[in-house]
Amino acid sequence: MQATQPVPEDLLRLVQQAAPDAMAIIPLDWAYEDETYNIAVVVPDTVTDADVRHMKDQLIDAVMDWDEAHGTYTLTMVWREREKAAAGVR
Repeated sequence: MQATQPVPEDLLRLVQQAAPDAMAIIPLDWAYEDETYNIAVVVPDTVTDADVRHMKDQLIDAVMDWDEAHGTYTLTMVWREREKAAAGVR
């Protein structure tokens, strides 16, 4: 895994607005491939698969415009609380 750039506060606020039910918005300092920013959105374990898919769609729509305007590539992931723990993120 490679390092990412620090996530701008404006982008974090945009993600928060797109995922208001999130327990936490966590900027990650590593990338899977070539993304500029990597952000995890943590939701309770009780959130349904349909709600997770809906949230992912909202996040994609939100960051796609940001990325186009800034020439970046942002990866947003929606993790249930247990998935966050499995990824080793605290």
